[in-house]
Amino acid sequence: MIKIFRNLFYDPRVRDLNVDNPSLLEFHNKIINEKKILRSAFNSFYDVMLNCSKKFIKVEGREFELGSGVGFFKKKRRGIITTDIRDSKYIDRILDAQKMKLKDHSVGCFYAINVFHHLPKPDLFFEELIRVLVLGGGVILIEPHNGFFSRTVHKYLHKNEIFDIFQKGWTNKKILGPLSGANQALSYLVFERDKKKFNKKYGNFLEIKHQTYINNGLRYFLSGGLNFRQLLPDFFLHLIQWIECLLSPLSKHISLYQVTVIIRK
Repeated sequence: MIKIFRNLFYDPRVRDLNVDNPSLLEFHNKIINEKKILRSAFNSFYDVMLNCSKKFIKVEGREFELGSGVGFFKKKRRGIITTDIRDSKYIDRILDAQKMKLKDHSVGCFYAINVFHHLPKPDLFFEELIRVLVLGGGVILIEPHNGFFSRTVHKYLHKNEIFDIFQKGWTNKKILGPLSGANQALSYLVFERDKKKFNKKYGNFLEIKHQTYINNGLRYFLSGGLNFRQLLPDFFLHLIQWIECLLSPLSKHISLYQVTVIIRK
């Protein structure tokens, strides 16, 4: 039943495409430019990350966006270097977050939206952060939140990803490509369930400085994201934003995404 419902709402342009197929980017670019509600949701992501950077990153240095895809962060942060694990015309350079070809202590801040849970070996990422970040620099991650609404949506909506809060350890051997096989609950596993483990392994160098919920989940869900049909016309945008504002006290339960700020000590 869930599979039938999911296929019904998939955007026909991407329904039968393998998620690791590079041609998916072309369709995602068209989709994000068509959907005003979706662009508004992404603007919220960018604004949250920029506010966190201003508040918690007190040093200067080069800034990189990891897994940029077809996003438009560069329009809001002109100096940022956009990257992805695979080459495309939408990014500045290729960069593997687990094996960065960057000089030691050369980066002030990394930004990443829905990238962390696609890493097969998060420990390699943390080791790279320790190596390339300047003291006081940091990484700002936006990831699926382990709340009731988010857990339900992420668990059943995507056919190529899972949401498993009981996964043993952090390494995910099921990840075989840039997008397939990911466990969307990874941020919860590392920074909440296993926070003591994280602090024991990396606490001398990395600090979880800030975590909060992002109040754009209704926009993201109703827009259909990058893969599904939009459920409401764009002229409902201001109404949706008003409802999100009204429901903000319930963010812990209804937010789709959470931001985590990690600082290099």
